[in-house]
Amino acid sequence: MRWVAMLSSRLHCDVAASTGVHNGEAVIKQLLAGAKAVQISSVLYKNGFGEIKTMLSVLESWMDKHDFKSIADFNGRMSIKETDNPAAYERVQFMKYFSGIE
Repeated sequence: MRWVAMLSSRLHCDVAASTGVHNGEAVIKQLLAGAKAVQISSVLYKNGFGEIKTMLSVLESWMDKHDFKSIADFNGRMSIKETDNPAAYERVQFMKYFSGIE
């Protein structure tokens, strides 16, 4: 997700998130980070196509709660472009390396 947030506003193409998207909340986080699409094939293999409806329901409920009418209204709000401290995104990797956090 950090890479989506860092690159989505810097590239001249759409970014699709492809790792760690296992539920509706993860879809929301990736969209907030700036992804224009999410890939959920492993979830579909594991849980079946009904999972799409579940994920969409979570997304729609969250959008209603926050008064968003479309994904475009919140897409990229947590990207590096929208933060007051863009360097924090890049320092995270440095901190993980030296602290031994995986």
